Amino acid sequence: MLQIRETFGSLDSLENVLGKLEQYGTQRAVPTPAATYQQDMKDLMHDASEQFMGRRDPDAPAEGFYPQYLRSDLITAFREMFYSIEQNRCGESAYDKLARAADAGSGFITFNYDVALERALAKAAKWDVADGYWFNAFPDRKSSDSIVHKLHGSANWLKSPIQEDGPPHLFPRDLKILGYDDLRDPRVGGQMPVDNSSTFILPDPTKGFYWERLWLPLWQSAGEHLRMADEVFIHGYSMPTADVRGRELIFANVRKSAKINIYCMGDSVRMAEEFRSHGFVNVNAQPGMGFEAWADTL
Repeated sequence: MLQIRETFGSLDSLENVLGKLEQYGTQRAVPTPAATYQQDMKDLMHDASEQFMGRRDPDAPAEGFYPQYLRSDLITAFREMFYSIEQNRCGESAYDKLARAADAGSGFITFNYDVALERALAKAAKWDVADGYWFNAFPDRKSSDSIVHKLHGSANWLKSPIQEDGPPHLFPRDLKILGYDDLRDPRVGGQMPVDNSSTFILPDPTKGFYWERLWLPLWQSAGEHLRMADEVFIHGYSMPTADVRGRELIFANVRKSAKINIYCMGDSVRMAEEFRSHGFVNVNAQPGMGFEAWADTL
């Protein structure tokens, strides 16, 4: 984090930091004034490779960092944070209440990275990791009753650097968090390297979808599920105008006759008007009720 603070001046806005990292591309970011932190080993190895190939002056000072490696380290930190949260979660959550009340065959679309939703659904026997993420991770298991589409990725999805096709890999500790103590992904073994940029869609200005063979069919599947829905519940997603892809997914696929239930606190009334302006005729907005309060009513 010292790299970010000394280069960009603040850690207050993750989106701002990611946007600036995107501007650097793969070019070394050098703070002004000179940095106080030590060079990261990945940056030093990158320099050594460039020198070996004759693309870097061996006398050039090793200052700053390469944004692609810092971005990868940030994603690793996110994964560890979400894993720690789930590992230490205790007591009943709003997700548990939703899972018990959900009908078999329900579809869920989320932009969250954590695994709290599918963990609760698995505990309620409404979801299975076999194909519960849409992709078929464990073909020998019984199909899941419900599907969870995680359109910005998941803390427990991983990709090897040379992997072209899905599904993502699932490590033993992440399967155990979901309740599968003895299940193993046969593709995972040893010290497998990870391509961190491909299974997370971070909140940066470009929202890069680097693994198209995963993301394109996943979003298409979410659209198909929305087209089948008679009733849609929206929780905690304000549909910001900057999220062009997410808004298009909803407005282009949900049937105009479907009942739209909006539980997004202060954004609910604005969102309801926007749905009506797009031709939706059955819109129910609850501006004073968030997800947890709604779950209490189930």
